[in-house]
Amino acid sequence: MRSLFFSLLGISGVVVLWFVLCAVYPPAIIPPPRSVFHALGDVVADGYFMADLQVTLWRVVGSFAASLVVGTILGILAGLRKELLDMLHPVMVLAESAPPVAWLVIAILLFGMGSAPSFMVGLSAAVPIFFFNTVSAVKGLDRDLIEMAVAYKVRRSKLFVSVYLPGILMSSIAASSASLSVIWRVIIMAEAFTAARGFGPRLWGAYLYSDADVVYAYIVLIVLLGFSLEYGVIRPGVNMLKSKLRIERDGK
Repeated sequence: MRSLFFSLLGISGVVVLWFVLCAVYPPAIIPPPRSVFHALGDVVADGYFMADLQVTLWRVVGSFAASLVVGTILGILAGLRKELLDMLHPVMVLAESAPPVAWLVIAILLFGMGSAPSFMVGLSAAVPIFFFNTVSAVKGLDRDLIEMAVAYKVRRSKLFVSVYLPGILMSSIAASSASLSVIWRVIIMAEAFTAARGFGPRLWGAYLYSDADVVYAYIVLIVLLGFSLEYGVIRPGVNMLKSKLRIERDGK
């Protein structure tokens, strides 16, 4: 309850700041909330809304799933093999150090326009997060327990499921929220310049036509959908997996 109170307090502060800025800037720059939410209703009622939502979510979810698989697998291998870690570490640092717009330009040169650049930008942003979290998880496993299991000739499949997998799952869970947040932002940015459908092109098109109400309506919509993914999907899923892993661990 206390956490909810402070969350609502923070949101209220943003709304108050919005009204203050409305009094300082003209509507063409900072439109009032009433006109923005009226435009938001028009956006949702538009016949293209569901198609744009599906396209953007497909890019986000696809990029997230691919980043999870690639980052986790490479993280496991690098955590087990120091040589591979030494080889992949600078590559991952390079991937996360370069700004998303740089990867976007490279992706456009390689793949042209369409969904591919959005996927590439999403992968470049999220794979390193999963990779480094997984490497830390593998290196943080109980080595004495692993050596004991090897000494007693425990099957590798059972060793992986009983020892490696819980730690790796916890690292992936920890990385999921940050990764989804990053992917959500960079893919909408990428699709604004490379795709014909989705929230990114709609937002960019409204800006080009100087329709401030629609621009802010899409910003509000994108933020609300980001909140829905975080608090309606990721956090409940994370809590469910944590509870399940805790029950299984206590049962053993």
